[in-house]
Amino acid sequence: MNAKALETVQLEENRQMCEVLVASGDKSDVPRILVHKLEFISEYKKSDLLEELIEQGFTINETFVTEEGYNGLMFQREDKTERNTIEVLSIELITLLDEHDARYGGWTTEVIN
Repeated sequence: MNAKALETVQLEENRQMCEVLVASGDKSDVPRILVHKLEFISEYKKSDLLEELIEQGFTINETFVTEEGYNGLMFQREDKTERNTIEVLSIELITLLDEHDARYGGWTTEVIN
């Protein structure tokens, strides 16, 4: 899936996730930890990507292997879940990861009441 198609899918997933959060009484304007995941298509640019994520304030959590056999990792940072904020962040991450031969796998968080 190319970056533009991934962006379209991710924006729809963001919309659905934001609706679930709002229905749960979430306060989207309160910053909280958002955990993101990615998978590496190629490990060639991995160290450069990790440096950029750290420079942007992300903490690298854990690594995993996808069902397809790709190496992945989870990373996190405190952000708000307001829909426009999370959409901008998702697009930025999709672009950054695409430049480093990685694929964005979405985000998750806890409800803040």
